[in-house]
Amino acid sequence: MNRKRTFIISILSIIGVNTLFAQKLSVETLIDTNIITLGDQIGLKYILEKEQELITRLPVFGDTLTEGIEIMDEPVIDSSITKDKLLRININLTITSFDTGIYYIPPQPIVYYDEGLSDTLLSRATYLMVVGVPIDTTFTIRDIKSIEKVPITLVEVILYFGILLFVAAFTILLYIYLKRKKQEKPLFKPLRPEEPAHITALRELDKLKAQKLWQQKQIKEYYTRITYIIRWYIEKRFLIPALEQTSDEILNHIKQISLDDINYSNLEDLLNLADLVKFAKGEPNPEENILQLDNAYDFIIKTRVTNQVTGATERDEN
Repeated sequence: MNRKRTFIISILSIIGVNTLFAQKLSVETLIDTNIITLGDQIGLKYILEKEQELITRLPVFGDTLTEGIEIMDEPVIDSSITKDKLLRININLTITSFDTGIYYIPPQPIVYYDEGLSDTLLSRATYLMVVGVPIDTTFTIRDIKSIEKVPITLVEVILYFGILLFVAAFTILLYIYLKRKKQEKPLFKPLRPEEPAHITALRELDKLKAQKLWQQKQIKEYYTRITYIIRWYIEKRFLIPALEQTSDEILNHIKQISLDDINYSNLEDLLNLADLVKFAKGEPNPEENILQLDNAYDFIIKTRVTNQVTGATERDEN
């Protein structure tokens, strides 16, 4: 009697443990269809739901699910949290078969561990029937299937439009070319040569002189304009980045250039005086204002390219 009672208690304990684990872990097997044609690919999914702290070991899949059923790609595994705060793990497989017949898909083991206990929960088994391609035994002669029309894509529209645009542009250019050739005219007009730097600089000095800035007490603006014209001319004439350099750097570059009849001290006086005026450390008198403008004219005229006509106007010394 005692042995029978002990056996019953043991059975009830095992059932209680399994029930407890069933509440913490469940697995479901889903298959797209149980009947496929030879070579078709379908999805097979195992859905595992468990408490988040429960440790589980998922099944490992190779190239073959079972004899006659192949796994096409690596399993795709994703997870999410359900509204009941359970962790849901989806194991997605793509399977196929190349032999006809009925195949048994065995259950997959899910090993779990909880409070020092371990066990295995098996998924539901299923089956797959693979049938061959039906063969028409009536030998009925049928018409050839009509050509299927594929819709035009956006890429093709852009390609066709680009070709039409290219053909139109080529046609217009060809028409212009033939017309100008008939009239003995060049296809493109020659570019206007860039004006020599000294002509531009001398013209700007003439404008500055006509504005009479220093006579209107605009001394700082007057020297800023003079030094900008000189710096711009040096940059264009000698290919020195004078607009970005200090006065000392400009003077060092000029001294390294072999120039005849150049009074470096006049250029140095002009740049240094302009720096003093810029920082309000000097206030030149009228004679100095006239002298520095003459120094600017003199430097440009003596360093200009001699084989070009300057077109400069005569300066009024008054």
